[in-house]
Amino acid sequence: MLRLLIPLSVALALLPCRAQTETSGQPNPSWIWKTSSPGDTETVFFRREFQLPPNVATASITVTCDNWSRLLVNGVDLGMSDEWEAPRSYDVIKHLKQGGKNVIAVEGRNKGGSAGMVLRFRATLKDGKKLHIVSDGDWQCSSESGNGWDKPDFNASSWPKPAVVGKMGDGPWGAVMPPEVEDAGVRQDMTKQYQVASGFKLERIYQVPKNQGSWVAMTVDGKGNLLCSDQYGKIYQIKVAASGADETSAQPLDIPLQGAHGLLWHDDVLWVTVNEGSDESGIWRVPAKGDGYGKPELVRIFPGRGEHGPHGMTPSPDGKSIYVTAGNFTNLAEMETSLVSRNWAEDQLLPRRPDARGHAHDRMAPGGWIARFTTDGKNFQLFSSGFRNAYDIAFNDQGDLFTYDSDMEWDLGMPWYRPTRICHVVPGAEFGWRHGTGPWPPYYEDSMSPLVEIGPGSPTGMLSGAGAKFPAKYQRAIYALDWTFATMYVINLTPDGGGYKAVREEFISGSGLPLTDAVIGKDGAMYFLTGGRRTDSALWCVTYTGSESTAPAAKSAAATGTIADAVKQDRALLQSASTGKQNEVKDKVDFLWTQLGAADRLQRYSARLVLEQIPVSTWGSRLDAEKDAWRIITASMGVARTGNKDQSAVALKALDRVEWAKLDKQQQLNWLRAVGLIFARHGEPDSANRQKVIAKIDSSFPANDIFLNRELCRMLSYLQAPAIVSRTLTLMDTAGPTPAPDWLELAKRNASYGKTVETMIANLPPDQVIHYVYCLRVVKGPWHADERKRFFAWLAKLSGNKGGESYAGFIVDLRKQTLETCTPEERAWIEKLDTGAPPNPFANLPRAKGPGKQWTIDEVVKLAESGLEGRDKKHGKEMFQASLCSSCHRFGNEGGAAGPDLSTVGGRFAVRDLAEAIIDPSKVVSDQYAFDLITRNDGTEVTGKIIEEKDEKWIIATSPFDFTQTIEIERNNIKGMKHSPVSPMPPALINALNEDELKDLLAYLLGK
Repeated sequence: MLRLLIPLSVALALLPCRAQTETSGQPNPSWIWKTSSPGDTETVFFRREFQLPPNVATASITVTCDNWSRLLVNGVDLGMSDEWEAPRSYDVIKHLKQGGKNVIAVEGRNKGGSAGMVLRFRATLKDGKKLHIVSDGDWQCSSESGNGWDKPDFNASSWPKPAVVGKMGDGPWGAVMPPEVEDAGVRQDMTKQYQVASGFKLERIYQVPKNQGSWVAMTVDGKGNLLCSDQYGKIYQIKVAASGADETSAQPLDIPLQGAHGLLWHDDVLWVTVNEGSDESGIWRVPAKGDGYGKPELVRIFPGRGEHGPHGMTPSPDGKSIYVTAGNFTNLAEMETSLVSRNWAEDQLLPRRPDARGHAHDRMAPGGWIARFTTDGKNFQLFSSGFRNAYDIAFNDQGDLFTYDSDMEWDLGMPWYRPTRICHVVPGAEFGWRHGTGPWPPYYEDSMSPLVEIGPGSPTGMLSGAGAKFPAKYQRAIYALDWTFATMYVINLTPDGGGYKAVREEFISGSGLPLTDAVIGKDGAMYFLTGGRRTDSALWCVTYTGSESTAPAAKSAAATGTIADAVKQDRALLQSASTGKQNEVKDKVDFLWTQLGAADRLQRYSARLVLEQIPVSTWGSRLDAEKDAWRIITASMGVARTGNKDQSAVALKALDRVEWAKLDKQQQLNWLRAVGLIFARHGEPDSANRQKVIAKIDSSFPANDIFLNRELCRMLSYLQAPAIVSRTLTLMDTAGPTPAPDWLELAKRNASYGKTVETMIANLPPDQVIHYVYCLRVVKGPWHADERKRFFAWLAKLSGNKGGESYAGFIVDLRKQTLETCTPEERAWIEKLDTGAPPNPFANLPRAKGPGKQWTIDEVVKLAESGLEGRDKKHGKEMFQASLCSSCHRFGNEGGAAGPDLSTVGGRFAVRDLAEAIIDPSKVVSDQYAFDLITRNDGTEVTGKIIEEKDEKWIIATSPFDFTQTIEIERNNIKGMKHSPVSPMPPALINALNEDELKDLLAYLLGK
């Protein structure tokens, strides 16, 4: 076998026999060849004759050969393959002679190295019994074929039996045809195993074999077949069985693309978002050609890869455009036009701090983005930006676009944590994701607020219910899939002003459903995938079985009235301006200016977006005479974002005229934001303007609202206002407990994750206090000594709270930042304060008794399947610590932060996936946890996590156990950098455990 992954070739022929019935067991196929010493360019012909009963309902053959094969049944050539690692399955029922003699024949070719052919024939009788034939030592083979060798009654008496060169699962091939998916395509009713909305039926219709990968994206082709992509491999065509007597089958498509995160069939073209693998990342166009596909064409490069790279696609309601979303690790692709004003910036009033563990430290605005392009693959237009990692998008029946954006779960407990969110993606919108401490709060009106905040999770697929044979409510809804919590949400929308209100409800949920993507089939059923990250994958079907009508629903009520009409006009003007027709906008400045003072937030927002597309000189001077508070605030944001320093000075004067006491809370919040934008974009104010701002707002702090207090403290700390320290410390000392988040019930549903959150809630970080610490760190010394002591006492208290994986690192960093603004004299005595040494991750760990052994993946799986009920979970926790798992992984609310949180592993991963991750951790290393391999100019290398990039140097954490242990490397001394393919986690850490200790550990992790 050539190790260049050149696929196999096989020739199979059957000796006269009767197929084994199910009562004989399900035989395991063997790898066979003419001899155990194959020739490098050898061709072998295999055949097997067999007698078939007359009542066969279905029949299929799965075959592969190292390196090339051709399959024939009763003389009919069914096809060839040169990909041994991807066995092909064929529906052969129409080629068989029922009640008579049949022959299976395979021609196989070797191209060097190991050689072997393997085959499985499966048939289902009308009474439900199964028949099996597998490749084994009873076949016949020959180096010569002869006329009629592939048909029954050929005289093969001189053909010898083959040599069995390996059993399925043996090396060098592995388990390319695993026995556990013997009935992979048989429908199974799973409604009672999961939580399913009333009146709906859930079926698992295809269990994806390991050799077909882990599926993450899907679409429906022109013939109604499903197309699904392996996250790291091929694209497959799935023929869904129409009845329980048939089996769903999957075939790899002859398309030389791998690693698709998005698939879309539209107008006889398969559009593919390539993300993983060796192909160029971006949008590929694969035209239909006869019964197959033409040559893939790269339409546009998207510079980004991995789980935060380019993702899903959907067609526009009129079918003329295609929309695509890309995560925040995707640099902005080339765009011919942009609905988003290209004036984005980080817009941080206070110095933003990167994630304490280095994640996304170099990812700047615009963050994740959504674009659209015409169906000829041209005219790319940036549609929206400011997302973290929205995986998919969907239109509702009114033609409005929605997405489901991700959270940064490491930020749990921090004031800048943003839960996963359903977003109404209006043209040109900015959603305010920024890395580290930088995400904008939802009340900032230079961004769009979410429709619904859901909570922690991993958003994946999204779709519209249009075309489903469901009740009207479900046809009009959109659906959002969460991988972490194994939940599909129904999002019900109602018009509200220029936008929508949204209510979510659970549609399907349950442990063991890591949802990835979904579509509505041409039959009106919903199909969805589970899998991703090499976990076990499956295809599922949802149908409605209740009594309500499933007739096509009329469109939902559209937004009407002056607000909706104005927003529609704004969108048309925005499109005109983005394509160079700015004069159309200039003629509408009066109309747009009026809207800046509208009561509806989206109306104000939409008008400002249009004005930002034309020069400030055509509208900014109107601020001189403006009296309306909202108009001044909204226009000032636009001037700050697009104007120069002189124009921003005009906006600052207008803001100074606004009577603070007459503003409502939302106006006060955004007055502060508008002033902050001017300072962030155009520099610190002079002394006079500094005093004016302090004089206007100082007496209002503290206020009676926590968010207003946050923004007042932010601004007053920035301005170094007198008495800001003493007043803020008083607020910190009198702060009440942080209320439990409204997503707590969601977290509780997952037993392991819920325990983590409940532990965190029991010792909940006071996020309001953390915000005050974040602000006061910039207030320069000297402070009063007692103020410093109170402040650092608070930092010590905060160190005892529990939060996300970056929580502890952020607290350490805030302390360091504060010390930088202290005077030298203050630093001298503060550093002598006993603030507690960081915990030693290896101190006082339990020890395994052993004796251990070199555990294999199969042994771990077998041990788990032997039963884990009644095991000692307390002892399992001790083994979690003894195996050093707790040094890097959090479970519950304890443990380190170098690796993924394992609290939810029992609900998301199969035992085999968990065993693989423990024994071979470098097989899959998530982007979030990978270390970097940095090469210095002299050729020496450093492996670590980049925590921060400064102007002249990089800060690199070198220990996965303590991210505060850092080194510095000068930028000009860095020759190159790449992700290290080696996981920071050592392999086989469980080898010190005996069988009982390992069972207890598995029970603890899996929640058994």
